[in-house]
Amino acid sequence: MFRYSYILFFLLWIIHVDGSSQTAYQQRQSITKTSFNQWYPQSKPNVPPFKPSLIKEKCTIVIDPGHGGHDVGTQSVSKPRYQEKSLNLVTANFVKGFLQQLGYKVILTRQTDKFISLDKRAQFANDLKPDLFVSIHYNSAPSAEAEGVEVFFYQSKDDKKRVLQSKKLAQSVLKNVIAHTKAKSRGVKQGNFAVIRETKMPAILIEGGFVTNDNEMQKLKDPAYLKKLAWGIANGVEEFWNK
Repeated sequence: MFRYSYILFFLLWIIHVDGSSQTAYQQRQSITKTSFNQWYPQSKPNVPPFKPSLIKEKCTIVIDPGHGGHDVGTQSVSKPRYQEKSLNLVTANFVKGFLQQLGYKVILTRQTDKFISLDKRAQFANDLKPDLFVSIHYNSAPSAEAEGVEVFFYQSKDDKKRVLQSKKLAQSVLKNVIAHTKAKSRGVKQGNFAVIRETKMPAILIEGGFVTNDNEMQKLKDPAYLKKLAWGIANGVEEFWNK
């Protein structure tokens, strides 16, 4: 469904081994080659096609892969270290592909490993005036036991309609992500994140799992699992939009 270049892109960016010595370089090369053969299973998530409605073809969605460039976000505790910025971008590309198949127009705030400030991300979306805004992230916590998926929306007194739509979108996305990944639900929450606070359309921020939880990180390493998570996000958008 997706080109192998996406997976190579995934592997080259998220694998990070500490140290700059020749030994570290050789280890990284070995891990990359092994992972390419093992991480990309031939089986794909069960993704039955939808029939996009005519009105949905006019819907534009901005997908925001969090962090980028020198801002790596969080990273896994175990080695090799997986950086959030790359997980975000890979997941965003999967979401983009699924949504495009469903008939949506999708635009990413970043398509490469590039730093973009939070205010520029929000301004980018506001200038485009899309129908929805979805920011993709992964989580971390001091406790290695913390796990699960949570979705945030911004609570504002000034635009109650946007708040209600954002909350409904968050609920729909969380429900579908949990259904497809079987991950633990941490609920829909209010959050004061700049990208969902400063945008003017219905907006949510997804925390797709904890890279600091070894069991959950094992799942996040697998592109097939990320596809399930992305498919859940796409289904959540689909369900929300059709209502």
